[in-house]
Amino acid sequence: MSDVAIAPPPGRAVWITGLPACGKTTLANALVHALRRRGEVAIALDGDDLRPFVFAAGAGYDPEARDRFYGLLTHLARLGAEGGATVVVSATAHRRVWRDAARAAIPRFCEVFIDADAAICAARDPKGLWRAAAEGRITALPGAGVEYERPSHPEVIVGAELSRAAALDRVMRSLERR
Repeated sequence: MSDVAIAPPPGRAVWITGLPACGKTTLANALVHALRRRGEVAIALDGDDLRPFVFAAGAGYDPEARDRFYGLLTHLARLGAEGGATVVVSATAHRRVWRDAARAAIPRFCEVFIDADAAICAARDPKGLWRAAAEGRITALPGAGVEYERPSHPEVIVGAELSRAAALDRVMRSLERR
């Protein structure tokens, strides 16, 4: 038996942020599939998928709950990255401090910002969130009632005008350079 330790491949986290309904989950799923086709271990952590397991129905959007939730996402992404995976997080994380905390906690971190304005997101609105905000049924939607803090220095910016394939290509090329 050898005394030489074999280090796992370096993992990383890719945090996809932007307003609700900008396409975070769509891009994250495409990225995970592309990485897996290349033989990489890739894990998706989607905020909308995880939230029901973390909080009781109808809870979890006050500032303290959001602090806990984004702290949990950061912790899970760090654990996956330490295990050698590429962890793709798709979550609005509308406050810069949450994304900066993830960057500080995960040595290989890439922030992807989908730059789509509120009108484009409201037109897409697959879950009806923007409509509910306009009707006053939701008061804490980032971009409508709650400020979304744009990233200061994201590694990748994806414009709303890009096709899914072009957006994926931009992210993949950025990851290859890292």
